[in-house]
Amino acid sequence: MLSLNAKKLTLTKSKIKQWSKEAIANPWLRQYILIGYAAKGVVYLVIGILAVQAAAISQQKAAGTYLALTFLIHQPLGKLVVCLLAFSLLGYSLRRLFQVILVSEDSNSFGLKRSFQRIGYIMSGLSYAGVAYTALNLIFELGEYDDTIEDLASQLFEQPLGEWLILLGGIIVTSIGILYVYGAYSGSYISEFKSFDIHHQLEKWATRIGKLGVAARGVSFILTGVFLIEAAISGNSELAGGLQNALRVLGTKPFGWLWLGLIGIGLICYGLYMFVAAKYRRYAIK
Repeated sequence: MLSLNAKKLTLTKSKIKQWSKEAIANPWLRQYILIGYAAKGVVYLVIGILAVQAAAISQQKAAGTYLALTFLIHQPLGKLVVCLLAFSLLGYSLRRLFQVILVSEDSNSFGLKRSFQRIGYIMSGLSYAGVAYTALNLIFELGEYDDTIEDLASQLFEQPLGEWLILLGGIIVTSIGILYVYGAYSGSYISEFKSFDIHHQLEKWATRIGKLGVAARGVSFILTGVFLIEAAISGNSELAGGLQNALRVLGTKPFGWLWLGLIGIGLICYGLYMFVAAKYRRYAIK
């Protein structure tokens, strides 16, 4: 019976992979996924611009995803723009779903490395699906915004071993940030462009700003993780939060305005890099 169930499970997985391969071969779906890159670029571009403004103007506060979307929605045709962003970001989440299914098979797909890859893809996909939901929430005024990470930290503090779980979460997020910084340095996190389509000068500059952007994202993760660790050690849930919280806490530190400005410039670079990736990226899925 167990052998029969295992065979059925293997057959089902094989069918899902085959269907996924056929789906991503569709040029329209590939274009939809690549549009998701551009939508992601818009979000980071706005976050970066607002961070630079916060560094330059003391009354201005740094923004995360929610306030970036809020800023956009108050611009001319803002609701239409944010609605298009929500739709497009779901394409990026779809890309992550396909990556979970079609994770590289050049080694044991059930190995530790592949398992971590799948977890990372799932978290990323859910994250951008969450951004799309936040966008729709703003458009249709479905409810008030809460910092999910801060709320989760507050709840964990009330549970046994909650501080240790927050500490572990901080270490994981910090580790992800370090991987991003290393990926920027090594170039392994930079997309391959279709060289026959892109001008070599544009490809060179896109690679450079891409490395800066990926490094800035890595630093953002590191800051978020460090503040989670600090929250766990001090027992202060207000230190725990997402990107917006990390940037705002950073702004209160000595020379915080300088670091905030540098990270903002890096995130602007990342946004611009995503625009180039949306147009010239060689693979829609990998």
